[in-house]
Amino acid sequence: MVTKDQQSILNPAWLLSAGETHAWSQVRDACRPAMTGSPNWRKYLQFLEGKLVEFGAVDVLKNKWTFDRWWTSEDPSMWGLVSDGKEREVAFYGAYSGSTPLEGITAELIFCDPRNPPPAMEGKIAVIPTMPHPQPPYEDYVQNFNPEEVAWPSGYLVDFTYNDYEYRVDDDTFPPIFEFVDPAETFSFDIWWQLQQRLHFVALEGGAAGLVVVYDMAHDRTRGLYAFPVPDFYECPTLFLGREEGAKVIADAKSGKTATLRLEATVEPSEAYQLIAYLPGKDYGTAKDEHLLLVNHTDGPSITQDNGALGLLAIVKYFSHIPPEDRQRTLTVFLDCRHYMPGMELAHYDSDWLICHPEVKKHIVGMIHIEHLGELEYREIDGRVEPTGYGEHSYLWVRNNPTLIDAAIQAARQFSPSKLQVVAPERPGVHGRGQQWWWGVGVIGSGGLEGEDRIPCIDVPGFGLGGFLGNYWNIHSGIDVWSVEEHIKQVNMMTHLANILMNANLEDIQPLKG
Repeated sequence: MVTKDQQSILNPAWLLSAGETHAWSQVRDACRPAMTGSPNWRKYLQFLEGKLVEFGAVDVLKNKWTFDRWWTSEDPSMWGLVSDGKEREVAFYGAYSGSTPLEGITAELIFCDPRNPPPAMEGKIAVIPTMPHPQPPYEDYVQNFNPEEVAWPSGYLVDFTYNDYEYRVDDDTFPPIFEFVDPAETFSFDIWWQLQQRLHFVALEGGAAGLVVVYDMAHDRTRGLYAFPVPDFYECPTLFLGREEGAKVIADAKSGKTATLRLEATVEPSEAYQLIAYLPGKDYGTAKDEHLLLVNHTDGPSITQDNGALGLLAIVKYFSHIPPEDRQRTLTVFLDCRHYMPGMELAHYDSDWLICHPEVKKHIVGMIHIEHLGELEYREIDGRVEPTGYGEHSYLWVRNNPTLIDAAIQAARQFSPSKLQVVAPERPGVHGRGQQWWWGVGVIGSGGLEGEDRIPCIDVPGFGLGGFLGNYWNIHSGIDVWSVEEHIKQVNMMTHLANILMNANLEDIQPLKG
């Protein structure tokens, strides 16, 4: 029998040890990159499933469907670029961009400013640099929170600057909110600004035969950079270059030089599946059963994209020490697989477990969402990529309820992960302005703030955690640039918050409206 006092305070003996954390992360690292349907991804899912069963999870379900998986080599053996007779150092390939014959495609290069593209690029290889950051003032964007309309800052301000907040760990290390963040301080926002520009649409509209995207980043920052948002299939074989090599190819394009672009790729039917499992509570299988949804996506290129399932596994392990009759609620583990699939979640909307089985929603009364654990912050100075000495900034999301917000702030103070921001997107922050919106698969529990057309949302109390990635968008960031200490702080904090949701009176923690 577990007493109420024991339920409210974490038992240190049940928390994940540093050794176990490192061992689990070695498994994730060995499966890098883990793209849905690939052998690496299948190994990772087999590990997660085995551990869930070991910790007492039951009724394991694989929600399966088949899709066409595109793949090529992770090294340059199947892709490359020769420009003006010179082999160029290619940083990576553009995923789902089609393929070339073995000998590649040879064509004239054409320079394309994405803001003013040439009228026609048919039959040519387009060379497109990423667009620079906009200049302030950002007059085209909402800058102030409107509590009556629940409006957020949008566009550049919300996605590419620090927003308002409820509380911050390492507060003195943050630059001013809603201002440009120099990549020499941290390149987390800059890499996302460049990565999300979807420049292949410019090449497709112009009829280009191939595409070279030039990132304004050092080669070490561009190397292994996986396309995101992951596009659906398109036919314009694409390669990525960093700043140094890109400058050479831009010069060749402006001079009308010829290049040969090679991208050998395979498309094959593959199985995708969402993994669902249950750690039973005291009313499991009855009409009175209440579920806490533990959600994450399992696919991605680096050790942290995505290792959130390891955090959820640690929560399941913790509660497995409590007898089922003393667990107030059931833990429902929902591991999604669509984040790095072609077209992402929206392209596979009809296959989603929550869409196929809407009846499960009626039992869900709370949510924990975890992504991107143990990240370190990086910057670029004079072409060098180097750590800043802090953890990557991360967000602890919380629904709009005073009890939940107070719990989140107290947890942030107690466990103190580096550069953590507590954010409640449904209300203004401490400066009266908008807070970071809830992104990732955690929007499931955001109450519909992100729209039912993208992810089926549930209006429940919840917490979410996500690191901002920075140096972890690529396939090369492994265990050598990951922090076991930060990982443990973050996981223990989320275990503490899961314990609050497990035992709280639901009437006291319902999200407030307006």
